[in-house]
Amino acid sequence: MGGSQFGAPGSFTPPPGEGDAGSNFLSGIVAGPADTAAAQKVSTGGSHLKALAEGGQFAVNEEGFQAYIKACDFFIDGYDKMLRDVEIIADAARMGSSAYAQAVARFNATTINGDPQALIPNLLLMKRGVEEAREAMVIARKNYRETEDAHTVAFTELNKNLQGQ
Repeated sequence: MGGSQFGAPGSFTPPPGEGDAGSNFLSGIVAGPADTAAAQKVSTGGSHLKALAEGGQFAVNEEGFQAYIKACDFFIDGYDKMLRDVEIIADAARMGSSAYAQAVARFNATTINGDPQALIPNLLLMKRGVEEAREAMVIARKNYRETEDAHTVAFTELNKNLQGQ
């Protein structure tokens, strides 16, 4: 994760390992919205990243921030378009009057939005995770700036002390 820092401001600890916020978030995105467990990973990972940032345990510099925001916006825009497209097919299609055609139409509609494990709820869950990850990046950039400001003040004071000797 270039341009990012995990740990207390002013310190460096390696990014979270397997099973933590960052890897859960990314692995969920890769698995996709057809998998409820993957959608939940994205949602949980986004929430965890935000909690880390809010707790001052995650910071990102401007370059890293811009890359993450671009990626988050790409996914959010894609989810919005995908949701509009999927909502069109959420209604049972008119596939004929036979019992089989009606059963297939109902099955298709249920798969799209018929229960919590359907495509639309998973897309919404994933979208919320990406939105929270985006919010985390804004907070993490603020954390980075505050850390940099604190270091600047400390080095300025140190420099004054050295010059005064």
